[in-house]
Amino acid sequence: MLQVVFSDSERGSLKLATHCSCINSEDGPIGFIFGEGETTPEEQERAMAKLKAQWEEEKRRARPVGGSPGDVLCPSYGLDMGPLSGPNVDKARFNLLTAWLGGDFPLPDSTPEDYAQQRDQMWEQRQQDRLRLLETAENGEAVRIWYSPAAPWSLCGFYEVCWLLRSFDCPVTALELPQWMPREDGTVQSCLSWGELVPGDWAAFLPLEREIPKSVRRAIAMEWAGLRKENAPLRAVVNGRLVSVGEDFYDPFIRAHIPNGVFRVAQLIGEVLGRERLGIGDWCLAKRIKAMLDQGELITVSKGDGFYRDEVRRAS
Repeated sequence: MLQVVFSDSERGSLKLATHCSCINSEDGPIGFIFGEGETTPEEQERAMAKLKAQWEEEKRRARPVGGSPGDVLCPSYGLDMGPLSGPNVDKARFNLLTAWLGGDFPLPDSTPEDYAQQRDQMWEQRQQDRLRLLETAENGEAVRIWYSPAAPWSLCGFYEVCWLLRSFDCPVTALELPQWMPREDGTVQSCLSWGELVPGDWAAFLPLEREIPKSVRRAIAMEWAGLRKENAPLRAVVNGRLVSVGEDFYDPFIRAHIPNGVFRVAQLIGEVLGRERLGIGDWCLAKRIKAMLDQGELITVSKGDGFYRDEVRRAS
């Protein structure tokens, strides 16, 4: 059985989850960041003890998903952004991946060569995974899809896989990440994407697996075909449905969290991501903040070591 996810973090976690390999305190060094003079040695020891206890609890409840790590595929990245169709769509999406990985907002002291290799590897892996998915489906083998309805890029990936598999007779099942997942200890787990799970927690969601009949795949494929035809700059989840939206769709969420006075770009991005839980990445917000600066809605006060560290304020 192939298992399909839609980000590198999900791919890595699920690969470990197949045989339930969990991190523990003996696997390597542990790092903490404390402000100078903000904590005592006793407080640091308590933080370390708390982390080790958390790892022990994760090990205790861990269960394997099963299958082979080599059968975990990630056939798409960031389909909520950029074009989906057109004669030059592959080139456009390659350029989007370039911008996303550092072309637009490079890290301090980085060069294009630093992220070009990662981009090329990701692009090649995507092509290989996509081809293997189609070959496997043609052979009638089973496909399991892990997706999140709260993350536009994940829901887009689910729609596209259903579109790709619309004519095949292979068994297809899916696990939709729930908003709330109760744990054995009485607590509740809430995540926006599968990549937020530790490897040992994936198997707890297996009872949620459901079949996606061919008729349902075709219905989803029709919706995806419509989104491909609209070919909007962005796709977002609105009232539980995936829809095409304009490039400024997230601007009201950004404006709602612009503080008074001078602030860093990274501060605003973090506030929006943490408060709104939009299921998108920082790059998408950074692009819109840059547009607000270009349009004069925001003003740069001082340049930092990279765009995210620039200090800005409202224009009025």
